[in-house]
Order: sequence, then structure tokens, then C-alpha cells
Amino acid sequence: MSETIRIDRKDLTSEEIVRELDKGNRIIVEVEILGKSLNMALRRQKGTYYCDTPMKLLRYETRDEMRTCLERYRLARAESADGTEEDAQTAPDE
Repeated sequence: MSETIRIDRKDLTSEEIVRELDKGNRIIVEVEILGKSLNMALRRQKGTYYCDTPMKLLRYETRDEMRTCLERYRLARAESADGTEEDAQTAPDE
């Protein structure tokens, strides 16, 4: 049975998030934009990854595309090239 996991921005790495999506879990990421708290829903359905933003629905066909989205929108904690976590100060919040 799938579960809904609630996290704040950068609580998990992109790989950890994609791993949970691959298990069938849904992730709600709480982000603050211009002083407002908004939720972004991440899910995987029938092999397609989805990121439901307040403005639009983003769709990705591969794990790498989803990871890129998570990193582009700074939803995930950064990882260095060797797979270890980077210092949180290297990727400031918007």
C-alpha cells in the first residue's frame, strides 16, 4: 500500500525522493514562495513521474529527468558528483 510522505524543501536528496516514488509513494513538498506556503505533489503513475505545482503539471518519462526537475527547482538536498551530500550552504534557498 502506498503512503503520502510530507517533507520540507531539501529534507531528502533527489535520489531518495525518486526511490520513494518508485515504491509507489506520493510525496508532498512544502515550499515557501514570496512568503506563502505552497505544496508541490510528486508521484509516479504508470511509469511517468509527475510534479504538480501550483501553476502547472510537469511530466517526466525517466528517473534522470525527474531528478533534474527536483534539483532545478531546489526541492531536493544537493548531492556532489561522488554521491555524497553537499554542504547546505552551497545551494541557497530562493
